[in-house]
Amino acid sequence: MIQLRLSIALLFMTGIAFAQESDVRQDTVYRMSPVVVTATTATHRLSPIPFSDLTRTQIQRTYSTQDIPVLLSDLPSMTSYSENGSGIGYNYINLRGFDQRRISVMINGVPQNDPEDHNVYWIDFPDLLASTQVVQVQRGAGSAFYGPPAIGGSVNLIANPFASNPGVTFESAFGFQELAGKGRTDLATRKLALSVNSGLVDGTYMFYGRLGRLSTNGYRELAWVNMHSYFLGAARFDGDMVTRIHLFGGPITDGLAYKGLPKSYNNDVNLRRTNFSDWKYDSTGVSFEYAVPQKSQSREWFSQPHYEIIHDWKLSERLALHTTAFFVQGDGYFDYDGDWLSYTPPAVDWFQRHVGYDSTFGVTSYPTMLIRGSVENRQWGILPRVEIDHGDGTMTLGLELRMHRSLHYGQILFASQYPSSAYAPDTRIYEYRGLRDIASAYVHEVYRMDERVAVTADVQLVYNRYGMRDERFLGHTWSVPYWFVNPRVGANVNLTEHLHVYGFIGYTSREPRMRNHYAAEDAFFGATPEFAADTTGGVVRYDFSRPLAKPERLLDIEMGGGWTSANAHLTANLFWMDFTDELVKSGQVDIFGQPVTGNADKTRHIGLEVDGSVKLNDRWSLSGNFTYSRNRLVRYRVIVDDSTVALDENPIAGFPDVLMNLRASYDDGTIGAAATAKYVGPFYTDNFKNVDNRNDEYRIVNLEGTWRIPFAGFADMTLRCEVRNALNKLYTLSGEGEAFFPSAERNYVLGMMLRF
Repeated sequence: MIQLRLSIALLFMTGIAFAQESDVRQDTVYRMSPVVVTATTATHRLSPIPFSDLTRTQIQRTYSTQDIPVLLSDLPSMTSYSENGSGIGYNYINLRGFDQRRISVMINGVPQNDPEDHNVYWIDFPDLLASTQVVQVQRGAGSAFYGPPAIGGSVNLIANPFASNPGVTFESAFGFQELAGKGRTDLATRKLALSVNSGLVDGTYMFYGRLGRLSTNGYRELAWVNMHSYFLGAARFDGDMVTRIHLFGGPITDGLAYKGLPKSYNNDVNLRRTNFSDWKYDSTGVSFEYAVPQKSQSREWFSQPHYEIIHDWKLSERLALHTTAFFVQGDGYFDYDGDWLSYTPPAVDWFQRHVGYDSTFGVTSYPTMLIRGSVENRQWGILPRVEIDHGDGTMTLGLELRMHRSLHYGQILFASQYPSSAYAPDTRIYEYRGLRDIASAYVHEVYRMDERVAVTADVQLVYNRYGMRDERFLGHTWSVPYWFVNPRVGANVNLTEHLHVYGFIGYTSREPRMRNHYAAEDAFFGATPEFAADTTGGVVRYDFSRPLAKPERLLDIEMGGGWTSANAHLTANLFWMDFTDELVKSGQVDIFGQPVTGNADKTRHIGLEVDGSVKLNDRWSLSGNFTYSRNRLVRYRVIVDDSTVALDENPIAGFPDVLMNLRASYDDGTIGAAATAKYVGPFYTDNFKNVDNRNDEYRIVNLEGTWRIPFAGFADMTLRCEVRNALNKLYTLSGEGEAFFPSAERNYVLGMMLRF
């Protein structure tokens, strides 16, 4: 029995987190795949989809202080950008140009996209990569059955940190930032972490714990970040049953840097570090009408612990039950500049009518203001699935049941020229409760026609409901249900032991986010519900059964192939993605720099992805990837100055046509070194093909090196050195409209890992 438990435990440690579709033999120890893997986890030469894996070994070689999006950006068709420029804090990923709201992100199979906003707040997963065994990125439609339907693709992080042997690891790292404008290099980043692994205890249990802290000054002014992190886990092995409990998260505080900068600031080493809370060009398009520096008091605090119970039960040789139950609790606030409110007529009227400000507000009184927006989120869910081995393949039947509830409210923390009673704690300028209910069922079949051909088919039925209630002041209450059927079918053919080809066709529908229906937290300065309305008699009556924003619908056709040998691999994939009512960026942003989106009638994305690697000898290897795509508005009309403008055949905002990565690595077991080069082609930041609103192409080179030093067989130390942006290029990573986000100048990381 102990041997069986140990075999299962060793499987956990190796990170073989993919369900194997091989026959079960009576004389073979059953390898129970961890429940953290969903039914759609892809397998090489079996799954008819393009995907990439970031393995534990690769994570250990490349991860030090950077956030998850930065590490993922070296994978095919992926890019990332940072609001503060440092790669730590608020970072975002794009897959095939699709922003992360349209990528299904999971940790251990649990959805991580915000239920209301669809966004992914990577800052709330501090140091999670240190406890991650593998990351799988699947590209294309319908590549995940949990969370919002995948449009660009899906990302699944498998946090599986248990080890078969006990051990203790201590890590430290220091980051140094060149600041040419100040003529110096600053110590900007500090990281400390300690992890403990129990190994297998009494043949039954495993325990893991990790605590850490990371802080950085950021690159832009006042864009600091402080993170505390924890990951606690316990596992129990009972014959044909494995149970795991995880608790991870960490409170964070950070200085806000949500607004991009004028493009002209990029080439000035001083101006590119500026942090405005808001700015606007005047009619010349060159000078400012206004530019407001970010307040030092503008900051955020947030904590979002994740609780998971993961249970894996082999009922028989051909039947397994996997269940994940989770609870996510998010509480926090952000304090932001509110000076502009007294210059905004809808806000002036709101404060006078609902908050009790006198008639001088916005007329003769223009106070300095600090606003606090608070949120309390609660999400529960259960994700059961049954896997049935029927001899010729495997059928998976699964459910997703989730419930989300939230409370949002805003308060006045400070307002000059007004008594403290005007911003007492119980004085709220907006308040509402959000709700989201999600239920889905799916069937996933992998059928082996013979030894060479496998057909995969699946279908998902999805129900979800947005809603809002208890809105203070205006009293809007609404609920919008959605029903979707998302089918997909594909096949993989292994032509030889080295060569395979595949193809699939999928159809996916996805609901708009809640703000597309009503940005209730912006009601105090003029936001109104986006529903059909009757204005008879001068009174607005909303029909909350008729939202104006439509679900986006995607037909995705993909085909590709791969060649693999002992020392090399090469894959290529073609995709054709045809959209109806795609939610595209408008080039406008909200008060926090986030893009405003709307439906485009018809759009199309077509492209080619190539990924390969070769091991030159025992020490040297090369790897790289290349993407070429064409992303166009097929039919799209917008209203500009009361006139209809056709944007047909314009490039879609935010989608670069060319992406490329190249990596050269050396590793002799003691010394490791690598050089990476990245190219991202130009892309527009609005849909009008405005040359001024274009993020220019950029090329960057990063260097890294490690030195492993063993100590008498009982411990080893690894020293790390990194040079990021080694050529010290001044470039912007991304932009929205006329606002762009600069990346940091050349910077360095020195680190040490001590393992016992």
